[in-house]
Amino acid sequence: MASVKKTEVKTEEAKTVKKPAEKKPAAAKPAAKKPATKKPAAKKPAAKKPAEMIIQSPMGGNITPAEILKKVGSADKIYIRVDENKAYWVRGSETGSVDLWD
Repeated sequence: MASVKKTEVKTEEAKTVKKPAEKKPAAAKPAAKKPATKKPAAKKPAAKKPAEMIIQSPMGGNITPAEILKKVGSADKIYIRVDENKAYWVRGSETGSVDLWD
């Protein structure tokens, strides 16, 4: 009998694929200071002036909040009643009123 040689074919072992290592975010490095360069000054938009407020009576009189403050003086709260021609004020525990139009 002829001898039969058995040859075993080895299969390649399953290759394991390594995932690339996740990079951790590097700590923020302080930026190197750059020499100051002058840039042309950009024009800033003009500051918008607040609207002028005018309080009008039914009879046609006009008064501004600044004029009311002059009449009342310092106060915590001021209540305007155009229909009564009055500005009622509160200053701590004191209260009072002034006429808006004479």
